[in-house]
Amino acid sequence: MIVLCTHNDGGVGKTTLAVHVAGALQANFSRILLIDCDDQADFWQFYSNALPKRNKDIFLGGDISVIWNRKREAIRRLAKPEQYDHIVLDMDSALQNSVEMILGSQPDLVLVPVNASQKIKALRNLPRTLTVIAQLAEKTGNSPRTVIVPLGIPATAIEPILQQPELQGFPWEIAPAMPNLQDPMQIAIYQDHKYIWQYPEYADMLDYFSNLLKF
Repeated sequence: MIVLCTHNDGGVGKTTLAVHVAGALQANFSRILLIDCDDQADFWQFYSNALPKRNKDIFLGGDISVIWNRKREAIRRLAKPEQYDHIVLDMDSALQNSVEMILGSQPDLVLVPVNASQKIKALRNLPRTLTVIAQLAEKTGNSPRTVIVPLGIPATAIEPILQQPELQGFPWEIAPAMPNLQDPMQIAIYQDHKYIWQYPEYADMLDYFSNLLKF
């Protein structure tokens, strides 16, 4: 399965989502490829605790391999997808870059986060991201399962967005709302380099992210 985490706004939780989806896959499978398509390389740094030096740098961390894909090249220019159980891509905010990666990776699952701190902006611009996904699905015939993930906001906040006329006719899904754990997650990812469920008080969050993937 190829999973793409995207949204055309920054700071809405793409890397948070990508890291924890990758961790949920790691808990169940042995060969995971992670592709960081963001200039900031936060996805890469979570696993390596260092900055990549050049495009296509590879970090090998046991059963996880991480590639910094700064130029957003198609997956097959980076690796042999058939060698991995699953692939997770973390995108930057530029919508055109997401278009390139959708065309070049043909994802099976697209996860679109909306977090609490950027709620107003993320919801306002959400239709742009979703419209592009729908248009590409119609154009290419590849219709990935697309799930909007409320990170610390109620799922009901997303429902009116999906009622807009231009978004009708595509099988969007809304994930159950995650508790507002933005501050603990910031510490986990950017300071401690841990998954949120590695703290005893948040151990149940592994099930949340695993359920997003519907094993």
